[in-house]
Formats: sequence, C-alpha cells, structure tokens
Amino acid sequence: MKAVILAAGESSRFKPISDKRHKGLTELLGKPILEHTIEELRKSGVEEIIIVQGSEKDIEKSLGNKADHYVTQKEPKGMGNALKQAKDLLNEKFLVLTPYRARASKFFKPLINKAEKENSEIVFVSTTTETPEKYGILDTKDGKAIDIVEKPEPQNAPSNQKAVGMYLLSSSFFKYLEKSETQEYQYEEALSKQMSEKPASILKIDEETNSLKYPWDLFSVTKELMEDMERNISENAVIADSATIEGEVIIEDGARIYENAVIRGPCYIGENTTVGNNCLVRNHVCLEKNSAIGANTEIKNSIMQPNSSIHSGYIGDSVIGQNTTIGAGTVTANRLFRSSKERPEIKVKLISKEYSKNSGRTFLGTFIGENVDVGVNVSIMPGIQIGSDSRIGPGTVVSENVRNEETVYVNQEVERK
Repeated sequence: MKAVILAAGESSRFKPISDKRHKGLTELLGKPILEHTIEELRKSGVEEIIIVQGSEKDIEKSLGNKADHYVTQKEPKGMGNALKQAKDLLNEKFLVLTPYRARASKFFKPLINKAEKENSEIVFVSTTTETPEKYGILDTKDGKAIDIVEKPEPQNAPSNQKAVGMYLLSSSFFKYLEKSETQEYQYEEALSKQMSEKPASILKIDEETNSLKYPWDLFSVTKELMEDMERNISENAVIADSATIEGEVIIEDGARIYENAVIRGPCYIGENTTVGNNCLVRNHVCLEKNSAIGANTEIKNSIMQPNSSIHSGYIGDSVIGQNTTIGAGTVTANRLFRSSKERPEIKVKLISKEYSKNSGRTFLGTFIGENVDVGVNVSIMPGIQIGSDSRIGPGTVVSENVRNEETVYVNQEVERK
C-alpha cells in the first residue's frame, strides 16, 4: 500500500506561523508535524510514502529521506491538481491524506479492509457534524456515498456525515480527475463523478478528528499528541534539586531547569532548552529545541518554536514562531472582558485574509511569526497576530494585527517640571 500526503497548499489561513515554512513543518514534541504523520503511516505498514509539496520544496529540504518520494505542485491549484502530480507513482489502491494525521493509524487498516471486503474504489472516513457549512458532506444511500456536497447550508445538507481528510482511492480515480476542470474543488468534483457510477464505501468513526487550518488548531493537535506521552527525563538534562517536575513530562538532552522552577505536565522541554529560576510551565506546553524562558516567567498551554525566548512575563494560549525574542515584562492577554456571566469566544482577524474567524475558544493569546523582536513591558491583546520580521517597541499595547516587517511603537512624550 502507498500513501500520498497532500502538503502543497499556501497555508494562508495558518499565518503568521506559516510565513516562512509549510504548516506541516511546525515542530511539536521535537519533530515536524509531518514527521509524526509519516511515523504513523509506517506503523500501519504503508510501504511507500509520497509527499506533494509546493514549489519552494522546503518539505523535502527539511525531511529528506523520511519520505520515499517528493513531487512538486508548481502552483497552488487545489487538491485535485496536487494529486495529479503523483499519478505516475501510483497504481491500484492508495491512501490520500492531509498533513496532520499523527494519531490515525487506527483508521488506516480498517480503510484498507473495507475497500477489500466491499470491492470499493473509494472509501471515505466520516464522522457526524452539526455544522455542515464548514465541511464536505456525504450524500448517502443504502449505507454508501453517492455524492459529496461542499459546505452546504444546514437546511440543504444531504446528511450529517462530514468527510474527514483521509481517503482510500484507486488508480481509476485519475480518469475522473482528467474529466474535471482544474479549480479549487476539482478533487471533490471528480469524486462526485466517480460515485455517480459506483457508490463509495464509508468508514464511520465516533470520535472527532483534528484539522490544521488555523494557528489555534495547534493546541488540539498538541493535546492529542500528548495523550499517550510517557514521562521521560534525560540523564543529560541539568535539573536543580529545588525544581519540581510533576506528571507526564519529557525533558530532552541538554535542557537546563533552574532553581525553584515548576513544570506541571503534560509538557515537552526540548533539547538545549532553558527554564529559568522560579518559572511555572503548565498545561500542554511545548518548548522546542534551543528555546528559553527567563526567570519568573509563567507559560501555559503554549508552543514556542526553536531558537525563541522570553526574558520574563506571561505567555498563555499562544504560539511563538522561530528565532523570536520577547523582552522582560511582556504579557499576552488570553481572555476578553465579559459583559455577562459567560466569557465571550474570541474572534481573530486573520492577518492574511479580509475577514475574522471565531476561534470557538474563550482562552486565546497571540500568534507571533518568525524573527520578531518584542520589547520590554509589551501587552498583547487576545487573538492578535504578529507577522514575521516585525518589531514591537517597549511599552506598546498591541490591540491590532502587526504586518510582516512592520515596526509598531509608542511615540511617548516626556514632560519635565
């Protein structure tokens, strides 16, 4: 069995974390998300893995021989066009999946078995949804899928079964792909054409599966990866006697945990990472390699990418990109004022789009790109996105998104009497 991972998209909704690399190269628990997915496929017995990447070829440069083949989609023309790039490497039946499927091995074998048992050329993985307007929805008859409808309004949805980003297809699919116009939904159009002639099988699952569309989706992915994480503290880490390590925590080689620091798992502390005196690290934190949090910092449910640091302050429900430095006293606000008893869900004005997206979360901090300098005593409001290569001056309250390469600061007036 072969598998194709479709990872050639622009990841525009994932900015600023995807400013300089594909979202699948975001590191969690010491390795890129795509590498977690590859390991899951290998565990399922997949013999060949093909990755469809974008023209920058950053995935191939990063992962090297972790995959068996790399093919390139020169322009982002949708899933159908991306899959066509791998056509010459495919025969018989194969798996197709999106970049994050790092806990999906339990579905791959049932997919294959269902295809063999029912002699199916298409098998969908599906689960129920109450929001059909967000997904591709299966039109079903006698237990089989006869069509897929993209993002229908609730009153027009043919069922409550949404297609999850895992498929089993056969080489015959390319015949229908060639008959479909190259456009954003070419893939779904070709599926519809094939199902109209031969209905598809459906592997229904009860659990919700994670997607990776927006930066805050990383929190759910991290939580899932940490579900079966086991405590492992390297003998080559330096941990002060007065430090407290509680629960399921991984501490890698070269990490340094200073006096009176508290780490409450599940948490991941990467290679050569520093946790300063009196720090509190708690609740699904990932500090990736060569990162540092200085004395008296609290960090909660957040992800810090490699080579980034904060001098001191509070980081909550946030994602910090690579090579970013944050000055002393900086605070990321992660809750909105409430006008009633309930805290409101936080809407995010997407930095790469002309619209806002409800995160569905009442706790949400900031998302900072790569190579950002944040000065001392900066306050960043909930849901703010800060683009790569930008600069935030000291004492600034950041209440609007900051564009790539933009400098934002307070123009202070000084009076003397």
